[in-house]
Parts: sequence; structure tokens; C-alpha cells
Amino acid sequence: MFKKIDKIIYIVFSFILALLLAFYVDSTVPSKTSKVQNDTSGTTKNLLGIGLQKTETMTMPIQLSGIDTNEYIVIGVPETMGIKLTGPTAMVTTTMNTKNFQIYANLKGLSDGEHYITLKVSGLNKDLTYKLDQTKLKVSIYKRATKNFTVTPTFNKEAVAEGYEAGDATSSVTSAQVIGSRNAVVLVDRVVANVQLNRDTKDSVTKKVTLQALDINGNAVDVTISPAEATVKIPIKAGNGSKQVPLKISTKNGDASKFTVTANINEVTVAGKMDALEKLKSVSVTADLSNVTAVTEETVTIASPDGASTITPGTVVITITPKNPS
Repeated sequence: MFKKIDKIIYIVFSFILALLLAFYVDSTVPSKTSKVQNDTSGTTKNLLGIGLQKTETMTMPIQLSGIDTNEYIVIGVPETMGIKLTGPTAMVTTTMNTKNFQIYANLKGLSDGEHYITLKVSGLNKDLTYKLDQTKLKVSIYKRATKNFTVTPTFNKEAVAEGYEAGDATSSVTSAQVIGSRNAVVLVDRVVANVQLNRDTKDSVTKKVTLQALDINGNAVDVTISPAEATVKIPIKAGNGSKQVPLKISTKNGDASKFTVTANINEVTVAGKMDALEKLKSVSVTADLSNVTAVTEETVTIASPDGASTITPGTVVITITPKNPS
């Protein structure tokens, strides 16, 4: 009896031990599904890591150091330089927005004359790489010189329409300072505020223009002018002129359909104020048909229209021919 009970206990104990062993093995060996998921996750992370790289291009001002720009002029350095940034997306974007770095050139120790300088970059995060559009520049360094000039407003007078007159042009800037190298400033003969009028201009003009420094031959000199711009006003008004217009004949005191009416001229020349002449399209005279029974000639004085000072010729000979003479 006791042996039978011992055997049952042994079997139950073995069964429990087998179950525990099975659970243990299952918990320590990763499944194929888990492995696939882990592999997929790793691959995704790798792809994301590649996608986080970014390249962008921007422009930045060029900073000069090592030279007193109040005493010297540096020619050949552009105001800005293009730079291509590559690195983590977030870092590139932040740098594009904040612009917390510099493109610069150190000119310390350079004297008057031409030099080749190297552009450098400072302040960029170490995880970013960059490429400048240019790294070497040819520049000229000169001792700064200044001189003051009266600003002369000018314009192309031949563009004013015939019969119109231009008054004296005025400039909002009367004096300007020329800044440049001594060799350039000494060449400057005058500073002008020049306006290019359109052909046949008839109305007054107000225009903002860039000031120009010219040498004695009228050629532009490469200097800086302060201020750089001026507003020029040019008054233009109608003057005296002349105009040819057709001569039109009207009739009175008769049925015009029963007569042929001709004149010895077809047009006249009218002189006077151009604004009045612009509106004038023709000049009229009147032929009197009363008591005309045969071919008749009338000399008629041509009246001057409003705004006209003279009219040439002053008279016209009109011939009146009845279509059915008596």
C-alpha cells in the first residue's frame, strides 16, 4: 500500500519538475518573432540615422579683422559669401536660423597694394562640415581719402518734346562726400545726379537716382559716395511751337449739295502755346453760298484758334461751283 502511494508521489513530482524546466527554457531562449522584430528595429534605426543628415546652402556677411577700415579701403571683398553646410538635420536647421557663426578674413600685417587672402569660418559646431563658394580672394588695400563735392543735377535736354521747355533741375542732396583710395579720389572732377528722360517728355519729372562721380572726361570713377542717392526734380512746361493741321470748309446760306466747294490750300501752320496746339485737330473756314449762280471765288480770312499766336497763311481762296448753273 505504501509503495503504491510513493510511486504516485514520484510521478506527480516528476511532472511538476518537467513543467518548471519547460518554463525556464522558454524564458531564456528568444523566439524567432522577437529576433525578427529586433532585426527590423535595428534596420529602421540605421535608416533613420542616414535620413537625419542634411545639406543646405546659405549666405553670410564677410567680416574683416586686423585692419582699421576707417583708415584703409579694402577692394575685392564681396559683402557676402555662399556656404554649404552638411550635418545632422536639426543642427543644420538651427544654424541656418540662428546664423551663430562667422566667415572672416584676417588682414593683420598687410600693407598697401594687392594681396591674396584666405577666408575662414569660426563658431560652427564640430558635427557640421562646410564648403565655401570661394576660399581665396584677390584684394587691394589702399589708404583711405575723402573729398566733398557739390552735387550737380543733370538730364538729357534733347529728350524734352519739341515746343516744351525745361526749367532748372534741383536735387534733394546739394553736397556729397567722395570716399576711396587717394589715386581714385584725385581723379574725381564732379558729382552728378543724372536723370535719363524718356523721349518726347512733356510733363515735369521727379525721380530718385544714384549719384555718380565723374572724371574730367565724363567717365565714372570707382569710389564710394555718401549719401548715395538723391531725388531730382525737373520742371517741364509747354513753350511756343508750331503745328500743321488740316483746313476744313463749311458752308452757309445755301444747300451745299448743289455746289462743289474747293480751296487753294489743304492745311495751315498754326503757331502758339504747345499745350493748346496739342488739342488742335483742324482749322475751319466758312464759304457763303448766297447769290452764287456761277463759278465764284471768295477770299476768306482764317481765324486764329484759341491759344494760337499766328496762322499761316492768313487767308484762303475758296472756289464755289454750282452743279447746275442757271
